[in-house]
Amino acid sequence: MIILLFISIMGGLSLLDIKYYYIPNAIVLPAILVGGLLTGNWIMAVVMFLVGVLFYNRKKICGGDVKLLAMVGAFLGIWALPAFLLSKLMIHIFRVIDDYNDVLPYTPFISIASSPFLFVITGNSLSQKWF
Repeated sequence: MIILLFISIMGGLSLLDIKYYYIPNAIVLPAILVGGLLTGNWIMAVVMFLVGVLFYNRKKICGGDVKLLAMVGAFLGIWALPAFLLSKLMIHIFRVIDDYNDVLPYTPFISIASSPFLFVITGNSLSQKWF
């Protein structure tokens, strides 16, 4: 149930980010709340928000991406950090291969990078909440 909710939210946000380069607060803020309530990963939501602020201050990501990272932290817990690092690696590889220097929508990359960690989560103590 939670995995399907997370995938649905990330899929919808990815489409919006690709088309409009925009992550609506009306979706991501309630998703942070729902993710935190369902999983109890409030600390990681805050940690990922702070990681996002750090990257935002360095002009590496945009403001919507900061809130997106908080949402991913709320759903994935500790696994949000390696998912974020994997997504940054994917963006770097994409830019090198394609010689692309324009702004990229970040949400599709974090969505894809989060996927393997959804399966890792099912093996931890929160697995009862995920299925």
